Amino acid sequence: MPRANSGYRPRTPAKVATVHVVLRFRATRAMAVVAAAAVLTAGCATGPGLAKHHSPRRTVQAGADASSTDPSAKPSAQPNKPVDPAFAAERMRLVNPCALIDKDVLQTVGTPSKYSSSYYTRCSNYMKDKAGKNLGITLDVGYTLTSSDLKNATKQLAGLKSGEQKLTSSCFITVVTQENPAQALRVQVTTGTGDQAAEPCEPGRKVLEGAVRKARGNPQKYTPPKGSPVELDPCTVVDKATLAPVLGASPRSLPFGLHKCSWYAQNGQMELEFKTARIPKDGKFDPKSVEVDLGGGVKGYQVLKEGPFPTCDLIVVRTKDSSDAGEVAEFSIGAQKENQLDRCQATQAFAKAVLPSLPSA
Repeated sequence: MPRANSGYRPRTPAKVATVHVVLRFRATRAMAVVAAAAVLTAGCATGPGLAKHHSPRRTVQAGADASSTDPSAKPSAQPNKPVDPAFAAERMRLVNPCALIDKDVLQTVGTPSKYSSSYYTRCSNYMKDKAGKNLGITLDVGYTLTSSDLKNATKQLAGLKSGEQKLTSSCFITVVTQENPAQALRVQVTTGTGDQAAEPCEPGRKVLEGAVRKARGNPQKYTPPKGSPVELDPCTVVDKATLAPVLGASPRSLPFGLHKCSWYAQNGQMELEFKTARIPKDGKFDPKSVEVDLGGGVKGYQVLKEGPFPTCDLIVVRTKDSSDAGEVAEFSIGAQKENQLDRCQATQAFAKAVLPSLPSA
């Protein structure tokens, strides 16, 4: 558990409307996955119940090693070295997750339906199994594992360490793709209840085995539009000098997935995340959003979230298409309530320091 005087608090991400990934795909073969490039209605994803399916709760504690997602972990594996070059983070950031569970993979367990993709690294398909029952498949690429997750990966699947967690009508299966920091390909399978009940883990294993095979081959990739941050590692675009005014000289870092990084010390926390979003015409990502001038013609939209750990979130649009689907960089700074830090002023300084390092539109 966090030390009593620790200023670090894991925080719930700000509610930004997510949309289908809007990046263009390199032309390969015709496949249903192109549906993942379609625009979503703001705040939702196609496919029934996407927002209702959650992974088991995981807590990231304070005091973690800079190359760990859990303080109890003392990884011996070489940092940032995947178990197979095919799973290198710089490669997987550009892989379209829907291409890893394309039609020929899903047909091994049933009849595929439409694809939906609300994040760079997530793809879902709400389909029917071979008995005609509901079967929800969600694949996450670069999924962050805790030390407990890694320890419990005692099975083998497609030649990789694998872990499973079965609930009443769902199953979560991972294959470890990197041990330090620990990352995985993860499939979540949901089935119906009552007369729609079915065994969720077996189809999950088949789908994940197929996804690993696709990842090791030549999977379809994004072709980023100008200004897209999708290829960047957020943990490496921020230098210590930018972190020091808020966190001091020796903050610790924690990567979350492939597109988010958090830095923390006893006196606060800073985060940077790249993600897809519906871009509001008025810039109001939050009803309380305030437009701020970041210089050079760049605008940001900030909001201060009150509470025991007040946090300022600042969103800067990086790409936007004609249907207002795009990509954003979100900067956040939080600290304990008694800390007199001007969080939003500090967040603006954070953004101004990092923006020159990002691709320009």
